[in-house]
Amino acid sequence: MNKKVIIGGVVGIVAILCIGGYYSVIMKSADTKQNTNTKTPVVQNGTDISIPVADLGATATFYSYDSSGVTIRYFAVKDTQGNVHVAFDACDVCYEAKKGYKQVGDVMQCLNCGKQFAITKIGTENTNGGCWPSYLPMSLNGSIVIIKVSDLVEKQFMF
Repeated sequence: MNKKVIIGGVVGIVAILCIGGYYSVIMKSADTKQNTNTKTPVVQNGTDISIPVADLGATATFYSYDSSGVTIRYFAVKDTQGNVHVAFDACDVCYEAKKGYKQVGDVMQCLNCGKQFAITKIGTENTNGGCWPSYLPMSLNGSIVIIKVSDLVEKQFMF
């Protein structure tokens, strides 16, 4: 066999492996990137967090609350009907990976296992077990979403 053909074949294979590895790293980085649509919540009376409903839209807004040096993350989003949905940016099962969620169209996707959840289903207790955006109780007071700081701190272990 011709020496140039063998060397050319080896160089081609190495190039393909290098490009494939580079692509894999870039795609993995993109898949695990968390949403940058973040805001700081308003804490009222040290017991409640208030978020104006008018500040929310079809794109999830991510919030964080500092509890004695632990950053507790959560998100709020409106569905196509205008209903507000709130959940922790942590999964009931995958929380130890500390990756959270990203929005893909009208679903939230776990950055650990890849499972997707319709925004219309978010904000409920996990009744099936498995991956699920962890439930964060909230109430509406007119045009304000109210979240109790105590509910955030209760799941501090997830972060």
